Amino acid sequence: MFTASLINDPFSDPGVYVDFRYRREALLFDLGEVHHLPPRKLLKISHIFISHTHMDHFIGFDHLLRVSLGRDQHISLFGPPGFIKNVESKIGAYTWNLVENYTNDFDIIVTELHDNHKIVKQYHCQHAFRPEDITIRGVFDGTVVERDDFTVKCAHLDHRIPSIAFSLEEKQHLNIKRNALEALHLPIGQWLAEFKRQILRNEPDSSPVRVWWKNNDGHLDETSYSLGMLKEAIVKVTPGNKICYVADAIYSKENSEKIITLARDADILFIEAPFLHEDSDIASRKYHLTAQQAGTLARKAGVKNVSIFHFSPKYKGRGDELVGEMMKAFAG
Repeated sequence: MFTASLINDPFSDPGVYVDFRYRREALLFDLGEVHHLPPRKLLKISHIFISHTHMDHFIGFDHLLRVSLGRDQHISLFGPPGFIKNVESKIGAYTWNLVENYTNDFDIIVTELHDNHKIVKQYHCQHAFRPEDITIRGVFDGTVVERDDFTVKCAHLDHRIPSIAFSLEEKQHLNIKRNALEALHLPIGQWLAEFKRQILRNEPDSSPVRVWWKNNDGHLDETSYSLGMLKEAIVKVTPGNKICYVADAIYSKENSEKIITLARDADILFIEAPFLHEDSDIASRKYHLTAQQAGTLARKAGVKNVSIFHFSPKYKGRGDELVGEMMKAFAG
């Protein structure tokens, strides 16, 4: 359903971009430097999950804001305690006296995640980003987003401030059988995304599925099938994919237990590893992980693959040593 990759090289600002196949939607974990991401990628983002608001994790907010202004864009932001104040401070740094004339209304929904509750506020561009009166305080059980197709969960870690780790898991993976599509003379296209959503919503087998495509003349052609028939013919259901994102955190018993639980059986764990273990005293003072610690956590969580990032500049040109140390610990 999705692909996930680091937005920068491991020595640069952290962040993971998650791109959904067959539909115009993406997620982002952390919002560091994003200038090199083309607007078409930024404008696909619907949800952004911020670990904490140190500059290298949140400086990209201004660029995203600029790209989104004047567009019919809706973004949900999630962050740690104090996050609403951070967002309002950034928005408040600009003057918004002309935005009521914009044709499209860009809006932001900001959710501040505490250990046992959450606070939600909404901001509309056409209202000069004034906080709406719909402030919500609700019980929070660790589930950040719950949709038909995926779930995002989180854990609060210690980085001398709260730093949130996130997991993203699709409910089930719907594999389209290409040979079956070809046998029915059906095209690959956007209709497949809606077809999958119908399955995930558990719609009745009798529900119609609209299949559309452009013919050789550029005109729109379409046909219809029953959901049950098409599901039986072209879909293979397998367990959903899972990724986990762990940014800045000290190696402690409590953090380790939370990370292992959150990342359990993930297909890929994105985890920070700024220091070699020979510098573990520096890592501890700075509340960061070593590459060996990252690999150990990945092994204990039973993840399939690991991608490390956030390398300290002191190791410039020695990134392979960090990767090697992590892989050795991961292999046990």
